[in-house]
Amino acid sequence: MVPGMTSNSPKRRPADDVDAAKRLYLEDELSVREVAWRLGWSHTAIYDVLVAAGVPLRPTGSSPRRIPAEVREAVVAEYAAGERMSVLCSRYGVAAQSVRNMVSEAGGSLRLGGATLAGRSRFDREQAAALADQGWTVPSIAILTGFCEGHVRRQLREMGYGRKPLPDADELAEMFDEAGSVRVLAVRLGCTQSRVRNALKAAGIKRLPKTQVLVRMLARTRSGKAVAAELGCSFSRVRKALERAGVPVKAVAAR
Repeated sequence: MVPGMTSNSPKRRPADDVDAAKRLYLEDELSVREVAWRLGWSHTAIYDVLVAAGVPLRPTGSSPRRIPAEVREAVVAEYAAGERMSVLCSRYGVAAQSVRNMVSEAGGSLRLGGATLAGRSRFDREQAAALADQGWTVPSIAILTGFCEGHVRRQLREMGYGRKPLPDADELAEMFDEAGSVRVLAVRLGCTQSRVRNALKAAGIKRLPKTQVLVRMLARTRSGKAVAAELGCSFSRVRKALERAGVPVKAVAAR
């Protein structure tokens, strides 16, 4: 690549994330922006990933295609008989949301979280618990297991997986600095981005200036505590931020 020029190729994403994006767009018929909100990416990142994966994008503002009556009847009948959603989507070339719409319009009842066979739910509680223990959020577990978020949340709550308390303000601020973004911090804490934003706002935690700015402030004041007071944060937070950047606080302060 020529120096000074940036690459137009999309950022490489984990295979599971790409599969989740494709599933939400193709099977659940979410828009690019809805998929981006669900996965915590930018909508341009979702667009690039879908194009790179060869997914045919839906035209903006197009009218939905009409599904023949005989197909609708067959889908509704097989769904009521307990056929799996993925099988119906593959067999008739329709999206999961289209199946739900057809069943609802026909007066049928929707299954919670997917298909049930012989009256038994396919939801794997042990798998969901293992994912929760690894720090996966409810939306992520819903994508990985194929069940709706509400069903996953109810099942986890029954197993004792309630909402975990967030760290105190000082620890949360240092974790925020280390993570570098709300999205990464939310993943590490196993909660939603909105909860992290609200906690940061309630505690008055703001993003620290860039390392170069901190170094200049430290050289000017010659006191880490003075820098912390000026920024309205703890000295420990300032010190750790500089140490992560490889800046020896005492050496800079002595200049």
